[in-house]
Amino acid sequence: MRSQTRLVTAAVVLTFLVLTVLRLKGHQIPDYLPQEAHDYFHPGERPQQQPGQPPAQQSEPKSDSTSTSSGAPTVIATTPTQSSLPAEASSTDPPKTELDHLLQKFLGLPILSYPESVSANSKLCPTDGINYDRNAVEGNVDNWPNIDSIQIAQWRHSIVAHMRLKQKEEQEKAPSGDLKGGRGIVMAAGDLQATIRARTNIRFLESYNSTLPVEIFHFADELSKTDQKLLEDLSRLEQDDRTGMKVKLRLVEGVQKGQGWKQFQIKGAAIQQSSFDEILYLDTDSYLLRNPDYIFEGQQWNDTGLLLWPDYTKSHPTNPLWRLLGQPCRNEFEGESGQIFISRTRHQDLMWLVEYFALHHEEYYGFMGGDRDSFRAAALLLGKRWAGPGRINAAAGIGNVDDASGGGHTMLQADPEGKWMFVHANLIKHAHFGKPLWSRIQRVAQDKFAPGTTYGNIDPPNDKIGDGVKLHVSSTPRMATTMTAFEGYEASVFVIEDWNMYEELREFEQKWFGFGGVH
Repeated sequence: MRSQTRLVTAAVVLTFLVLTVLRLKGHQIPDYLPQEAHDYFHPGERPQQQPGQPPAQQSEPKSDSTSTSSGAPTVIATTPTQSSLPAEASSTDPPKTELDHLLQKFLGLPILSYPESVSANSKLCPTDGINYDRNAVEGNVDNWPNIDSIQIAQWRHSIVAHMRLKQKEEQEKAPSGDLKGGRGIVMAAGDLQATIRARTNIRFLESYNSTLPVEIFHFADELSKTDQKLLEDLSRLEQDDRTGMKVKLRLVEGVQKGQGWKQFQIKGAAIQQSSFDEILYLDTDSYLLRNPDYIFEGQQWNDTGLLLWPDYTKSHPTNPLWRLLGQPCRNEFEGESGQIFISRTRHQDLMWLVEYFALHHEEYYGFMGGDRDSFRAAALLLGKRWAGPGRINAAAGIGNVDDASGGGHTMLQADPEGKWMFVHANLIKHAHFGKPLWSRIQRVAQDKFAPGTTYGNIDPPNDKIGDGVKLHVSSTPRMATTMTAFEGYEASVFVIEDWNMYEELREFEQKWFGFGGVH
């Protein structure tokens, strides 16, 4: 009798514990997820232990980084031990702040296996007639399926541990006079060509009577004495009465220069380490067409404090990002980070996360296109709203004699009001083009500005903009973009226009060369 009583008592206690755990985890599985998503780990992924045997030894978690043709690292994940999950991220303390609550909820999100994720997200992010990052997707066709749920769990715990540590450091920080404030522009320039581009960009700003201070970040021992002098000469733009532009060189801390052809990782760290509160990050080859002050005063900025710009490529259902975030794939264009407006006061947590991705770029940048989509990823993880132009990019450049649809080397990007604002000449440094450098524009025919539209809104018909248009980046005989129609679509899905038909673009090339542009 006593034995039966003990069994009943044990069963009641066990049932209570299970119900308590389920209540604390608070899993509410969305309708689009299969029932198997209730399981945190999936069959075959949890290390098996034989009765009477010691726990099996496993290798430490590691990621092997290779390079795709797009220049972004490829992540090949191995299975970590559960003991490698950061202890701090497993805290059961009740959340104390809104960020604590969000992070705790993030850890509790279900993790889909790769097949489950692809099955669910393929319905949300179609790929037929869609321009996605084929270099990344096809280059990782064998790698992304091997990122198992334990690896995703480890990434989540590492992110949460970092965010909790940064929040703790911020809370314990003693008040000081070194407060971040005001508005300013942040750039990164580490070699002669980038330095020349930064100088040209700053001269454009000066011609618009901009007084926004500029901080230019670089890696240690990266700038030659000639480069330093070239940039230091720009500090003379500041007048004796302290009007005019102020330019300052800054050394980025905590990030080492890698061996790749692009140093993506400096961007997130530079933004976080800048001295400004309201920041415009600007790639040195993203040239402004007018003074950016008005964007800081606009409705989109006031509403969100975060302005992002779309890239040419749309989200893909196989991308591990959606498993990491625990969110459904969004049928929208991925982020492009040639320019970013961000408020530190409103988005310090997002800046911590973007910096974390930068510090650990070998693990995350392989499925974020380098740094370019890390800002959108951070915003989605933290539940942030962002805004930006309700238009997608045009491809600008020259006309090829043998191919009218080729010869693009510049991303032409609009402001929140739909007017061209950024001449992002991101490929011009990788190839030689004849003059005039900017003579025509290729753009999606249905891309027309409508008041109130914004990047980040995927409601119909926004989710269909760009369908049928393929933009291919070729490497031979030179790196350039070619815009064509996908099979099954009319050639009229894109149009070719004259560069000078837009008032804001006229005389840009003359000014670019006059301000020291080199090609």
